[in-house]
Amino acid sequence: MDQFESQAVSLGDRALIDPLQRVLLLREAADFSDFSVFKVDRALVKFFARSEGLFRFFEELAREEVGLDRLSEADAYAEFGEHLAVLSHLRKRYGDLLEARGLCDTMFVPQIARLNTGFVSQFKRIEIFVEGLLSRYELGLLEEIAAHTDLILHTTSTPFSTKMSERLAQQGVLLPPLAASQIDLGQHVVIESHPTNAMVTARVVATSERYEQISAAFVQIHRMVEEEGIAPERIALILPDESFKEAFRLYDTLNNFNFAMGFDYTSGRTYKMLTAIAAHWRMPDAMTAERLERYGLGEEQLQTVARAGKVTSGVFLSQIDRLELRESDPLRIARVTEAREEFIRLFPDEQLTMAEWLHLWLQRLSSIRIDDLRGGMVTVMGVLETRGVSFDGVVIVDFNEGIVPATTSKDQFLNSQVRAFADLPTRSDREALQKHYYHRLLSQATDAVILYTTSDNRLPSKFLYELGLESMEPEPVQRSLLYDQPSRLVAESDPVVESFDATSQTWSASRLSTWLGCRRKYYYRYIRGIKPKPDTELNEGAFLHTLLDHLYRTADHYDTPEALREQLHRLMDELLAEDTPRIAYQKILWKRKLEPFIAQQIAHFRSGWRVVEREKEFAGSIGGLRFKGRIDRIDQDTTHTLMIDYKSGSLSEANRSRNLEEATDFQMNIYRHLLESKYANLDLAFWNLFDKGERVPANALEEKEEHLGEHIHALRHTRSFVAEKTDKLSRCTYCEFALLCGRGEYL
Repeated sequence: MDQFESQAVSLGDRALIDPLQRVLLLREAADFSDFSVFKVDRALVKFFARSEGLFRFFEELAREEVGLDRLSEADAYAEFGEHLAVLSHLRKRYGDLLEARGLCDTMFVPQIARLNTGFVSQFKRIEIFVEGLLSRYELGLLEEIAAHTDLILHTTSTPFSTKMSERLAQQGVLLPPLAASQIDLGQHVVIESHPTNAMVTARVVATSERYEQISAAFVQIHRMVEEEGIAPERIALILPDESFKEAFRLYDTLNNFNFAMGFDYTSGRTYKMLTAIAAHWRMPDAMTAERLERYGLGEEQLQTVARAGKVTSGVFLSQIDRLELRESDPLRIARVTEAREEFIRLFPDEQLTMAEWLHLWLQRLSSIRIDDLRGGMVTVMGVLETRGVSFDGVVIVDFNEGIVPATTSKDQFLNSQVRAFADLPTRSDREALQKHYYHRLLSQATDAVILYTTSDNRLPSKFLYELGLESMEPEPVQRSLLYDQPSRLVAESDPVVESFDATSQTWSASRLSTWLGCRRKYYYRYIRGIKPKPDTELNEGAFLHTLLDHLYRTADHYDTPEALREQLHRLMDELLAEDTPRIAYQKILWKRKLEPFIAQQIAHFRSGWRVVEREKEFAGSIGGLRFKGRIDRIDQDTTHTLMIDYKSGSLSEANRSRNLEEATDFQMNIYRHLLESKYANLDLAFWNLFDKGERVPANALEEKEEHLGEHIHALRHTRSFVAEKTDKLSRCTYCEFALLCGRGEYL
């Protein structure tokens, strides 16, 4: 229909502007003081996002032949008239810029276009099959064509096509309800009509998880072919949410599907790498840098791209070429080459920054669709692609409230009241249009199945009840279609370390704990040297240790809670200067939770204790093995020494006093060995930073000593070991190697 319209009218000496060009030109038109009333940032990246609403607003008014003066009569809100005046001025400025360049935008086509009588007069008869709602401009254009040649409209009325019936009635054409009709638009008469099937018969199946719909759809399609005898090419799978196609593509291992909408270029690696670069240029931080590293792009490689100043599109593309982000698929290469040539042709002389060009280039690449050439027989479509076609077998997934019918994006300028006043299509009209498409598709099918999911407390679409489909058939889902695929992973036997000498290494409490807790984890961390992914989140324990280290750098004690609290809060703000709502909340929370700790510290100092060491490293030999450790804090009074280990979490494992044969944490025993020759009257304790903020003595040191000696003795005599996984699965919950071991909640 778009192609027919473009040939049926002439724009004179004007050419339609490209979608990317129009944004730049509209931004130029918006460069006047009154436009600030909309608080739209004119920076290209931000303006690009907001411009879509402006274009949609102007285009709809043009195609519905509604002027801004008509809208101004509506009683909307106080500033409505002022806003319309600004929009009117913006449209005029934009129109003047287009005219000066010999261009035309779709919003001005109804105003500028003239009928191409030479094109329409060559046909003796034109027949148009209407699915949906014709705009006033389209209907007027067809009326004008009908004055030069016979023009027949084919349309089918359903319970949801009342808006189209109303529009035709305004032209003097009264459509019979629930019928397929042929209309002679030149004569304004219905020349033929016959009733259609208004009843929809479909099976409704619910699944507990969204992805289970994939398995259920496979089963229903197989049933249609095998039991009902429907040819696969006469079956359609309808995706109301087209992003679901990637999941169906993943499980379509036998290539039974033909994805009519094609695949998005945006799902490819090259496009994602470019978006990662754009994000890093826009806001360089640790998170965007890490994302680049995951794609194999380092800062040194990015520095090969010159970003200073403004450049042309050709220079931008040549700079991006330095990153060598090349496609390997021939079809993708061809599409990108076409886009590249068009990009340079559109912007031969424009001067923009590299970041601005990259944003525009990503927009151009996002419009690329890669055709599905696998040759599947079952057609996968979005709902809009079903217009004008029919299938014998239909399977629709995601038939949930909020998805079917699709909810339209919020209108930036017009509410439903103003729309109704100006006789513009309302949200209800748009939803009815979608319902019309579904009704036509289902009513023409001989076998239809509707699937919806109940996951996350989702509800089935209320549209089901309008279709008269109130009953749901329970049906077991064959999960085997999704999960019982032969594994492509090679089963790995437990690694064997043939040569092991514990005496050649320096041990720590955490290393010993890892050895006792899980040999496989020890193997990954200390034998293979695999480092965990850098933690981008704020580590509470590490930060509090740093905070308390700074707290006692300049003072070995504090006399009053006010002095300690003031210094603690000041240091917290200095060490954690990042100003985000999350960090601000975290600091407020810590300040409150540390109040009991402050009180206990003051009582501790008033009894004579003073801080003598912080983050002190010690080393020594225990039972023939070398050990080292970093001790959080050491306090002394006139007679005793107190070794303190800060704890912000649970003490249950660190201070275990039962089932010591299962203990893996011997930190306090190791510290005692390292310190007892240096300090007399040594005591060891944990200081609980939260909860009551009190000092907790280390438990069962003598009992643990016996077990520690046994473990060290066993280590000294170990010459090889099998890196087996631990039997205690609870240890895998927060282990960084859970994925390597095939364990964890992800399964």
